[in-house]
Amino acid sequence: MLKKSISFLILIFLSSQMFCATMNPKVRQVPKNIQEQVFITPKETLPQLVNFLVGTSGDTSSRVKILHDWICDNISYDCNAFTNEGVGKQDYESVLKKKKAVCVGYCNLMAAMCYYAKIEVDIISGWSKGFNYPGYLYKESDHAWNVVKIGGKWKQIDVTWDAGYVDKRSFIKRYTLQWFNLSPSQFIYSHLPEEEKWQLLPEKLIRTPEQFVKEPYIPGIFFEYGLSFGKNAPEYTNEISEATGFDIVCSKPNVMMMASIYGNDAPSDMDAASWFENAGRTRRFIFDVPDKKTYSTQFGARFSGTTTNPKFFNKSDFEQNILAKLPSLVSSKKITPKEAELFEKSYYLIEENNRYYYAEDLFDNPRNLANNKILKLLDRNTHNYETVLNFDIKAASDYDGFGKNVLRFPQAYQNYQNASTISLISPLKGSLKRGSEEHFSIKTNAYSSFVIVTAEEKYEFIPKNAKTGAFELDFKIPEDAEKLELYSSKDGKQFATIISYQLEQQN
Repeated sequence: MLKKSISFLILIFLSSQMFCATMNPKVRQVPKNIQEQVFITPKETLPQLVNFLVGTSGDTSSRVKILHDWICDNISYDCNAFTNEGVGKQDYESVLKKKKAVCVGYCNLMAAMCYYAKIEVDIISGWSKGFNYPGYLYKESDHAWNVVKIGGKWKQIDVTWDAGYVDKRSFIKRYTLQWFNLSPSQFIYSHLPEEEKWQLLPEKLIRTPEQFVKEPYIPGIFFEYGLSFGKNAPEYTNEISEATGFDIVCSKPNVMMMASIYGNDAPSDMDAASWFENAGRTRRFIFDVPDKKTYSTQFGARFSGTTTNPKFFNKSDFEQNILAKLPSLVSSKKITPKEAELFEKSYYLIEENNRYYYAEDLFDNPRNLANNKILKLLDRNTHNYETVLNFDIKAASDYDGFGKNVLRFPQAYQNYQNASTISLISPLKGSLKRGSEEHFSIKTNAYSSFVIVTAEEKYEFIPKNAKTGAFELDFKIPEDAEKLELYSSKDGKQFATIISYQLEQQN
């Protein structure tokens, strides 16, 4: 049984949880008398609910999933459960009566439902890298999740984290299957059981607490995008002595990625402290730090061509720039009054957080379609990236960083970011000196030619070098140049900006 000192841990991705996950529609087809009564007389009614959901047929994995889905759809995380006396009653009857739980309550309910479904189940206690993870393990375990036996093998699932996330002190419902589909070798990056046997790993892959702390936290969404680490994998906190790259391999097609580096009091030009190279399936993300402070990286991913709407808006932005524009959309007949009504009812305000959140309902297609249509009409970003990875990075003891008020890397444009294979060899810095001589070198299979354009002339790169595989140009930057931009072309006729540098005077 989990100890009363369980810490307040739950998955939090404020811009994440958008990956398409399908909830079993049967969770909304429960007879009304059973659905209502299970929250009043849970001991008597839960067997009836389970019997309706899973019956006595079907493969075990599907039966486990529908139980998982019903809990996600009906039980909220209890953000106010933690007191000096503990977390309150977390037996399955209390959870159903409150419709709220912390992790052990979710586990107890899942275990009770599996019991009535005749599915072998257990509750695992351990440590997790969830909300407010301090970078080390507490003396006592801080989280709980389930294992279920499917096809003679144990499988780990975390219903708590699949139900949603906590933003400040508010639970935000957001259904996922991130913590349902993971293999033991993937689950171990976020969950460390107290007992080694529940890692469910071969002996040579068993993690010690020290290894668990050292490794990065990897959410389930990382694996859903078909991502894995290449040769140079990050740790939870990485010390660097120079610009350092980390390799991510993608096994799925049409996955777009981005990365950034930030800090609580970071300078405004931190966007220039990260860079990336694309080598087909492998993307190398390069980071540097300006000083001795610790910085955080954030990686995002999305499928090209897919719609991923924001899950919240800041209060003033939503009221002034979205809600206020609905009447004009109706009067111009771009939307119907019903669509406007559906949209308004789709969001709810949490004053404490100063945010409007999208009230998720995977089964309300008219409302979801109205939301997509209106956000697109208002030219809101409907191609958001999901957060798939975070880790910290800081300067090693022998490195002071690249310096303040310095642009470490140049600015990359869409043509660079979208190239299937591309790597800027030189100059890999954000600022260049006027009057200096620079050797420009860029490797790619995505473009056929490159040029630098100044106010007076166009300078063409030498065609791809057979030895180096790079387009190259030795170029002296004019003393009077205001900016320097590289242009790329696929056909040698239509050119677009791919990279730009800031120019400075010679000392």
